[in-house]
Amino acid sequence: MRRGGASISFAILTAGMACALVPTQARAADAITLTLGGRIREFFYVASQDQAPAESLNSTGMFNDTRISVEGRTVLDNGVTIRAFVRFNAVGRQSSDVDEAYVDIVSSFGRLRMGEKAGLNTTTIGDPVPEAFLTVDDEIIGDAMKPRTGITLRDGFTFKRFTENALGISYQTPELYGFKVGVAYHPTTTTAVGTIDARLLPHDALDATAGYEGDFSGGTYRVAGGYFSLASHIGGNDGLHAWNLSAGATYGGFELAAAYINTHPDNGLDEKAWTVGALYGIGPLQISADYRSARRRPAPFAVLPPGTFEERVDRATLQTAYKVAPGITFGLAGFYTDQSDATGIDWDGGGVLGGVKIEF
Repeated sequence: MRRGGASISFAILTAGMACALVPTQARAADAITLTLGGRIREFFYVASQDQAPAESLNSTGMFNDTRISVEGRTVLDNGVTIRAFVRFNAVGRQSSDVDEAYVDIVSSFGRLRMGEKAGLNTTTIGDPVPEAFLTVDDEIIGDAMKPRTGITLRDGFTFKRFTENALGISYQTPELYGFKVGVAYHPTTTTAVGTIDARLLPHDALDATAGYEGDFSGGTYRVAGGYFSLASHIGGNDGLHAWNLSAGATYGGFELAAAYINTHPDNGLDEKAWTVGALYGIGPLQISADYRSARRRPAPFAVLPPGTFEERVDRATLQTAYKVAPGITFGLAGFYTDQSDATGIDWDGGGVLGGVKIEF
């Protein structure tokens, strides 16, 4: 009863904020403007990795990511901005056609967002470390190397790893002396629409995130962190709690950042991960290096059973990118990864990938 009451209270609170953000007498002062955009990303890699007996892993592969977006925006006569955004997976190999779809209501009171979106923690932190060519959306290396553990690599340092693009509602305060604070609520962590039976699915996901941005002579710095909670379905153990931290700084053409996440799922398979990266850019050329390390308990016991080891993934990446024209970038990356499974066996791998990214 307590959790259900909290959900109702949150709904009433967000409805009240929406009323405050958009007075009933407000009318559109500008015509709705539509903007069409998108991206095409093509990657090709060559890799070598340890193989188990009877395995025959392909040492080459390709990935592509093609998405089309549509944005509608208008400003009411009281200064409130209303924005609608939809992004589609243009290549029909995804489980769903719509990647993101949400509405923003922005005023001097802050931003209210409703719909499908990665989540407040993800939008606040952005890329955990700077990368010259790849981004947090391009988890190509994790796909190229066969996983030997249950460690999460995709979106590994923000709460998107738990919610993906689940339906939700969030509120973020306006920036005040460099600070922003926000809270997001997802009834469930699926993209399903309609009544959800909490007895079958995890529910009531809450993300509270704060960030600060400042500057110093010749550069800028930022810090952010958040807390995430997800209740299990009734009688289950598929809920979790997690917290993360992120920090970064820029100086001239240099950028340095790091991130950490600590995850405590109800099934006891706790996971910890950290990453650090640096980037240098001069004109159209960028070069970056980053390293990430993650550990995961393969069994929910205070002491691991005999013969069981903590799962581990370590990965280093060196990247370079060259912008040949506005919106067009060519890039090259080399990577090395070392995985250790629950039996203590190490699995090494590495390779090179290249590609082109076109944004419009």
